[in-house]
Amino acid sequence: MYFPPLLKGLASRGLRGVDALLLLGATMLVASAAHAFQAPAAGDLGYDIYDIVVNQGVKGPLGFVGGVAAFLFGVSRLFSNIMVGIPTIVAAVCLIRADTILQTFGMMV
Repeated sequence: MYFPPLLKGLASRGLRGVDALLLLGATMLVASAAHAFQAPAAGDLGYDIYDIVVNQGVKGPLGFVGGVAAFLFGVSRLFSNIMVGIPTIVAAVCLIRADTILQTFGMMV
């Protein structure tokens, strides 16, 4: 019997084709829609914490300087130890663009 690649792993674990299709269908029915994160408005619960951490920290001068410093550290380590350099550069870019990345995750916080 032919199994699509997605179901092949389930079939190797002892599930028959009908069982695997039922399991796949159930997970598709249970899956919920993702919602994009929106920043809290002034006066909402948690706005003060969001303002201090995100607006003044990550998106402010501290986040920018930290991101640039991490980027320069990653570049300096790139030629001597590539296993430290590349993750540091990726983390620095994520720190600089953290607000955009958080909104594109589609999570409710």
